[in-house]
Amino acid sequence: MTTLSNGFTRALLGPRDPVLDAILHRSLAAAGLPTIQVDDNTGRLLRLLTELHRPRHVIEIGTLFGYSTVHIARGLPPGGTVTTLEVDPEAARVAAENLALAGVADRVTVVVGDAVDHLATVAPESVGMLFIDADKKSYPRYLAHGFPLLEPGGLLVADDVLALGDYGAESPDQPTDAREVAALTAYTRAVGRSPRLLSAFAGTENGLLISRKERR
Repeated sequence: MTTLSNGFTRALLGPRDPVLDAILHRSLAAAGLPTIQVDDNTGRLLRLLTELHRPRHVIEIGTLFGYSTVHIARGLPPGGTVTTLEVDPEAARVAAENLALAGVADRVTVVVGDAVDHLATVAPESVGMLFIDADKKSYPRYLAHGFPLLEPGGLLVADDVLALGDYGAESPDQPTDAREVAALTAYTRAVGRSPRLLSAFAGTENGLLISRKERR
């Protein structure tokens, strides 16, 4: 499967808007956070999926500095909300500032702490869309705890599923982690073979797997 480079998609679709440019500059250059945010095409896809599906509540696992969160929040229907989960307090602080800068802070709640702990507090079948972009070794755990929370017809979206151990700039100086590859493989197999999910890959820079929870 062919994936699309960030530069190629930007050349065809045009530059990102000034707010997103400002968020990247203040988060990467000023705050020194890692360059592991979603690529621009993935961000556009997340917004499109949100606009088309119109979820009332989205949970995002892995906030970082809120780049993907902004795209999702921009696609929400009136009254829709995002709960975004981040384990790093400093990243969460920068994300909250970026969400305010983008004008979407009123529809986003940033939760600092372990994602699985938070998922355990969420009512079953109360989430319209779940986006996973966090610790790769934990993808199977996120699936196990997140799937029951999705309402029938809800969307399950996971980033980096085709990265094969190369997660953009996440670990440029580290060798491929076999545990991460194994976890991603387990996740994609579980999702792809589930009779309760209809799934398809999107050719983003590192691969996006989009699934819909079938209605009973």
